[in-house]
Amino acid sequence: MSAGDPRFCESTGEKIAGAIYIPESGFINDPQLACHNQQRGCEARGGEFLFNAEVVEILQRDGRVAGVKLADGSEKIAPVVVNASGPHSFKINRMAGVENGMKIRTRALKREVCHVPSPTGVDFNLRGTMFSDGDTGSYARPEVGNNILVGSMDPKCDAQEWVDPDDYDQSFTDQWRTQVMRKAQRIPGLPIPDQQRGIVDLYDVSDDWLPIYDVSDLSGFYMAVGTSGNQFKNAPVVGKLMAELISKVEAGQNHDSDPVQFPLTYTKRTCNIGFFSRLREVNPDSSNTVMG
Repeated sequence: MSAGDPRFCESTGEKIAGAIYIPESGFINDPQLACHNQQRGCEARGGEFLFNAEVVEILQRDGRVAGVKLADGSEKIAPVVVNASGPHSFKINRMAGVENGMKIRTRALKREVCHVPSPTGVDFNLRGTMFSDGDTGSYARPEVGNNILVGSMDPKCDAQEWVDPDDYDQSFTDQWRTQVMRKAQRIPGLPIPDQQRGIVDLYDVSDDWLPIYDVSDLSGFYMAVGTSGNQFKNAPVVGKLMAELISKVEAGQNHDSDPVQFPLTYTKRTCNIGFFSRLREVNPDSSNTVMG
């Protein structure tokens, strides 16, 4: 519930039985650096990047994708195009004319993430860890400068603001203070400063908060979308998964009727890529939150 509700911070009267600790888990606190490293790795293998270029048209010829047209009038011709455009994914899918052929679609969701100082005498950079707390509907992790990053786990009482990714308010709202106060229930002495700091940005969210890694109704046009804030660390694996999907489909496999199977290198298990289909029904086992 919001901080203005008279029942806010009331005890449920129950003790939490325990928690699950995953020592192999972690987080990426510098996504820009992580993306830069992936860029350099790609370039070392022949990849090329073009920045600050707006796609205005998905080119098609004879019922198949043919590349993209940019705002400056230039065209990039390619036999395969992958929509990995994050919060803009639904706009690109509409541009390609494939959205109506999808049972699961995506939207852009505004998010507020708070940065607050650690309590006095606490070295959260050293002692802290990432933790998710479904009871208070919040999560936290260490942030640079001995700060604590606080976000929402999408409890039902939190309003969701679906926006146009090209036109939305990047200001903080009362949600910022609500999230910090929730976390203060778990971290004694957590400061709640008057100056709001953090990030206001967007998630790319599918109807069931699970990603779409799939073909589309337009031959040669593929999707890696709906990643909803929970798939960033999976990017290297997703790259391999999409490469497997594309190579098999371009070789003639019908992924909709015969889903491509992706072998996992380290666990020696097999991932059915059909699980991430655009044609799936809404997954009843999804948390319908950033936790996926």
